[in-house]
Amino acid sequence: MIEKPFHHFTVYARAPIWNVLPVPGKSWVVMEERDETSRKVSFSAVDYVQKRVVWRNDTLTETWWINLVSVSPTQVLLKIFENTTNPDLTHWLALSVMEGKQQEKQLEEDQHTNELIQPFQYLAGEHDFETVRKFLKTRLHTVPILGADYLEHKAFIFISFYFRAAAAFTNQLACFSTTGDLLWQDEIGTNLKGIGVNTFFVVSDYLFFVKNRSELVTFRIV
Repeated sequence: MIEKPFHHFTVYARAPIWNVLPVPGKSWVVMEERDETSRKVSFSAVDYVQKRVVWRNDTLTETWWINLVSVSPTQVLLKIFENTTNPDLTHWLALSVMEGKQQEKQLEEDQHTNELIQPFQYLAGEHDFETVRKFLKTRLHTVPILGADYLEHKAFIFISFYFRAAAAFTNQLACFSTTGDLLWQDEIGTNLKGIGVNTFFVVSDYLFFVKNRSELVTFRIV
């Protein structure tokens, strides 16, 4: 008997989560948080097996015009925008994976293995979206709109979809068996103005998704 995915760990961020990337070869992810009120960006590493935050860095010189781009086995690579009117003017900043401290960027770190498995996104009007729409209408009696993120992984089907709620949209994530039985579903976003991209992903035997913009939720996939 196949055991359905179960909740493993939740990290409650201090600000909205904008990006999450895995660390190759480790049971860690690096998370980018952006506080639009204070216009500060923070980065942290989370060990999702040990269920702990390993380090956090919110003391960088550039506090806003900086983004998480990639993670190698030894470095977290960040891009700083030097001119807000010209996005081509940038330079790199590197943090150590182990401690989150700033260090010199290693040239050989440009090439790395990304273990992240992302869903396919199907938009309204596309043939594949119509297939997903009919499936959800049959199984959940819900008619999704706009688009959906779809992934088949191991013995499970994961679908992130949207429906209209009042003047905005709500995002649901559902897990099915390959025979179409609903195993669980969760409301992961409300009062949305549009749809997101890669609303969930899989690393090794773990499912990750951001709920309510500030909760990084991890499910164990057996």
